[in-house]
Amino acid sequence: MTEKISNNILSDEDIRKLVLARLSVLSSDAIVSLGSEGSFTRDELVERVERGDAVGEKLAEIQMAWLQSFKSDSTL
Repeated sequence: MTEKISNNILSDEDIRKLVLARLSVLSSDAIVSLGSEGSFTRDELVERVERGDAVGEKLAEIQMAWLQSFKSDSTL
């Protein structure tokens, strides 16, 4: 999934759990746009992440990059 982004610190399953936890705090009527992939409800994204399809993997990459940006900022 996103091993190159996570530097092999987290397994694919760990990343999936983290993304699902982050999605769980969104409102059930939230709509998330993933550029050319389209717009998705929270529940649709949960399904995609659980299946591990292209949209789920893309969301995981986005989430990991976002989280890693905090690590990068803390070194400034």
